Amino acid sequence: MPKPHRRTWPELQEEMVRSPARALGTLYRRFQAAANEAYASRGWSDATLSHVQFLTETDEAGTRLSDVASALQTTKQYAGKLARDLESKGLITLAVDSADRRVVLAKPTRRGRAFFEDACEVRAELEAEFLSSLSPTRAAAFVSTVRELVDDRGA
Repeated sequence: MPKPHRRTWPELQEEMVRSPARALGTLYRRFQAAANEAYASRGWSDATLSHVQFLTETDEAGTRLSDVASALQTTKQYAGKLARDLESKGLITLAVDSADRRVVLAKPTRRGRAFFEDACEVRAELEAEFLSSLSPTRAAAFVSTVRELVDDRGA
C-alpha cells in the first residue's frame, strides 16, 4: 500500500495560517488589546479583560470562587489568583460564606461596578468598531454564527 502524501512544512504552515480557529484567536487578541487600552484611557490602567470576565461571572450578592472558575472554564487556583488581584485593586471583596466557612465569596464593590459599567460601554464600542467593515446583514450573520458555535460547544 502506498504511503499517503506527506505535506511539506510550508503546506502545514499555510493550513494553520488559514485556519478559522487561528482567525478567531487573532480577532480575540486584537479585541483584548483594544479593550485593555480603552480601559486605561478611561482611568482603569490596572484593569484588564480578564478582570471583566471574572466580574461577568460574579453576582452582586456574591459568588463562590469555585463557581466563577467553573463558568470561566479555568482552575480554582487561577480564579483565586484573579480574585486576589481584583480585591487588591478594590474591584471586589472576598469573604468567607457564613453558611459554609470553607467557601469564599467574591462580591463586586462600588468601584468594581463602576469599572464593569465602563467595560460594558467599551465592549459595545469595540464590537461596533470591529463589525463596522461588514454590511449590517453580514455583521448580524457573523454574530449569530459565533453565538451558535459557542452554544454548540457548550452543550
